[in-house]
Amino acid sequence: MTHPVGFPILPAMFLIPFVTEPIRGNGAKIYRCSGCGALITHSDQLLPIEGKSRHSFVNPSGIEFEFHAFSSCTGAIALGDATEEHTWFAGYRWRIALCRTCGLHMGWHYEAVLRSERPREFWGILVTNLVAER
Repeated sequence: MTHPVGFPILPAMFLIPFVTEPIRGNGAKIYRCSGCGALITHSDQLLPIEGKSRHSFVNPSGIEFEFHAFSSCTGAIALGDATEEHTWFAGYRWRIALCRTCGLHMGWHYEAVLRSERPREFWGILVTNLVAER
């Protein structure tokens, strides 16, 4: 079975999240997957990257993406091999990020190329695929 963007849908036993730090759950907002309603993260995990937590970029195909940067997203999984090709953040490679419950494309997981880079990793989660609750 494949996801609409061509990635395989994995059985639940393979859906292990990459977590930078534990979610404390005391954020003012809860962010859920717009596809299935699963919990993705909380607002206390918003992370400023290059001075801001909300970003907008255009990919090589001309498609614009707007996303929030989070330090942790236990409701997402990172899939595939990390690449530096077309990265939006110098010094970071990326992998596709999917909802761990329904497989919806949530955005990207970024990993630092150098061990000295901070943060070591973060998530770029699409605004259009999140539902915020207070």
